Amino acid sequence: MPQISKEIKIALLGICAILLFIFGYNYLKGTGMFSSSKFIRAEYDNVQGLTPASYVQIQGFTVGSVKDILLSKEHPGKVLVIMTVDKDMVIPEDSKANIVSLDLLGTKAVNLVKGLSTKEAADNQLIDGDVTMGTIESIGAQATPAIDSAKLVLGSLNQTIRNINNILDETAQANLRNTVANLNNTMKDMSEFAAQLNAQNAKIATIMNSMSSFATSLDKSGPTLTRVLDNADITTANLKRTDFEGAIKELKVAMNEMQSILQKVNNGNGSIALMMNDDKLYKNLKNTLATANNLLADVGARPSRYINVTIFGKKNKNVSPPPPAPNSND
Repeated sequence: MPQISKEIKIALLGICAILLFIFGYNYLKGTGMFSSSKFIRAEYDNVQGLTPASYVQIQGFTVGSVKDILLSKEHPGKVLVIMTVDKDMVIPEDSKANIVSLDLLGTKAVNLVKGLSTKEAADNQLIDGDVTMGTIESIGAQATPAIDSAKLVLGSLNQTIRNINNILDETAQANLRNTVANLNNTMKDMSEFAAQLNAQNAKIATIMNSMSSFATSLDKSGPTLTRVLDNADITTANLKRTDFEGAIKELKVAMNEMQSILQKVNNGNGSIALMMNDDKLYKNLKNTLATANNLLADVGARPSRYINVTIFGKKNKNVSPPPPAPNSND
């Protein structure tokens, strides 16, 4: 076997190094030497720092990379971005290529948003491009007008302070200092008042809890109150149906008759009046009642004196004298 010279070995080593460099360069750019891919183009007004070899993704999944970025010759003022994607990836022709930020550091990538068309985008076809600002860009875009406004306000404030210093003399400045001091005292008083108000919050909370408990009890007593109100309605209806006017008229008639009777009694007309006004009649009636009482007592004590009952034809003799009748001396 013939021996290979050093020159040939060096040449072969150089060729291998060149091939490895080309392969590595293409790999870093996102295109392999043996990869099967197709090209998609998109145009932007501003690529926001997008660089070759940036990722091309669909829903966060990497399907390709950015091959090249250059100024568009077809549409001056636009930036053309050429992307390579897997040949097997189906991309509708109405899809959009949005430049997005992958992280807070501002790393850019292209996010393909699939359209609804059933027709697939051809190789090297131009699709719509757009830029979606990331968190940092959004904050910066929102902060820039605010910063500009703040600069204008600070400039106006500085000018206003200069004008005030030019206008106010020493007396006015002293008065202004006194006003600020009084304002500080007022704020201190308000702070103390707020502290006292906070101290009363516990009492207010207790009152509110009591009111809540009362409301709960009232809610529980609702059926009872409803029955009481219903009974009150029924009583009111019954009272409404009662003939108070007729009853009052009858009561007036009875009072008039009673007054007439009392007048007759006072005037001495009638038996009742005679009994009340005639002492002799009263005494006779009292004696009559006493005599009847004594008679009944004697009948009870000695019935044989008044009722004579004989069984064998023999009469019983009343030997003992009758007891004195009660109330005989009255």
